[in-house]
Amino acid sequence: MESRKRIKQPIVGRWTKTSIIVLNSDGGGVTTYHDLLSNSPQTVTIDIPADMGTGQISQVVTKQGAVVSDWKMNYFSDMNVQGVSCEDYIQLLFCFNDGVSWNIADARQCVSIQKGESCIYRGHGKMEYLCYSGKTDFLFKNIKIPMPYFHKILNDYFEDSEIDAYEKKLLTGISKVNITPYMEHIFAEVKDFTQYRGGLGYLFLESKVFELLSVYLSEVLELSILSSSYISISKSDRDSITEAKRIIDSQLAFAPSCEELAKKVNISVSKLTKGFNSLFGTSVHAYIIDQRLEKAAVLLLESDLNVSQIATLVGYSKPSNFAAAFKKKYGVIPKNYKDENTIG
Repeated sequence: MESRKRIKQPIVGRWTKTSIIVLNSDGGGVTTYHDLLSNSPQTVTIDIPADMGTGQISQVVTKQGAVVSDWKMNYFSDMNVQGVSCEDYIQLLFCFNDGVSWNIADARQCVSIQKGESCIYRGHGKMEYLCYSGKTDFLFKNIKIPMPYFHKILNDYFEDSEIDAYEKKLLTGISKVNITPYMEHIFAEVKDFTQYRGGLGYLFLESKVFELLSVYLSEVLELSILSSSYISISKSDRDSITEAKRIIDSQLAFAPSCEELAKKVNISVSKLTKGFNSLFGTSVHAYIIDQRLEKAAVLLLESDLNVSQIATLVGYSKPSNFAAAFKKKYGVIPKNYKDENTIG
């Protein structure tokens, strides 16, 4: 989503910085620490004017020019905005709360994104018109990657056939995928760049952009590019199967059965199971198990919960079954996982 210009009045911005600390009594350390700060990623925060609503937009820029931003807004009344979509970037937009739609001039196209969805697209250089509904909580996260940098990433890491497939899919339209728990996990870690000084902050931030992009491209890949059976699945069935996956992701601990899922998304059990395997390369049951175990691995590393509590949280009634499944996937029992994956 482009930063957009409001017609009425400019929004006032402010810089947020970490306090400078004197490292030694003769002041020799101050310059060094100040240099580190000046070479660290800086967050720019823009407040929504008090007469318009509440919230703020914050962003930080990597060494390579990628822009990572958070948009949290609630306007008192409908807010109409417009702006030209910049062709210099490819964008990843993530919607974590109420959705929004926008119209693209000339193309006569309306694009919408809802809670739990994300999209990736290249700026098209055309005017976009958007209305934020009043008294609505908006929460978006956005990654803008300069096109030269994006092309460099493709050329450095992918074969020609892969590059052609990605460029045809990503640079000629808008691709949408559901936000996965792993994507949410990466975003939760992005803010940790403030723990690092100097170039380390940039390195950490860049690594998270890389990680998110790789996960995102994987989702796009699985959904459409290299799935040979993708074309044989109708759009309505594909949408239903994608919705079934979103339901699973949002209810991992109590994921519905295939029969329940099929009813929820208005598709037959046969179409759901065959289509799910074709689109995502795994069965519904195997996907649920894999996602539960990935979530458990994150909890083991980042929470103080014990193994039994984590087993329950991810949907296992018996810790022994959880331990067996976890060891099969990760090669180690849950209680030893954190020790073996902690550096130092």
